Amino acid sequence: MERKLGKQAKRQAARIAMLDGIPANRQDPRRRPKQQVPTTNPKAERRLPRAPGGAVACGWCGATVTVPNRGRIPKWCSATCRHRAWEQRRAAASGRAAVEVVDRPVEVVRTVTKVQRVIIEAPIVMAPQTVAEWTGLLAELTDRLDRGRIYDRDVPALRPAVAGLVEAFNRRWT
Repeated sequence: MERKLGKQAKRQAARIAMLDGIPANRQDPRRRPKQQVPTTNPKAERRLPRAPGGAVACGWCGATVTVPNRGRIPKWCSATCRHRAWEQRRAAASGRAAVEVVDRPVEVVRTVTKVQRVIIEAPIVMAPQTVAEWTGLLAELTDRLDRGRIYDRDVPALRPAVAGLVEAFNRRWT
């Protein structure tokens, strides 16, 4: 026969679950309903797990705290533990890093399409048309030869072309 719990019994169950570190809406898998055994003492059936003289664990350091005969069930073994727990709750509420943060790297595969626009200026080969253009072109060739801007390996290929130019020039003016 199952009976409905009153408000006080619900609060007591929630308080016990909170002290055990279990939310009130979940049941501890270690706790199983006890078998109904007929007893001669009815008060023994209603005895709470946190009876006076019993022990509970401190909410901060885990040390054992004895339960007094009267009054509230203690949560902390000392004022130091109570203060440390308060500091951590306060820091967590304000967004500071009092709560230990564990970073877990997560790899995400992304497909990125990258479009590159490449502009290449191709030189247009044009033959000089005027005497001024020819003069500028020959002056540039002379300047590059003097500064060493034309490699020594390329000079033998230029030699016959320049020799032909000098011969043509000498035929014209002699």
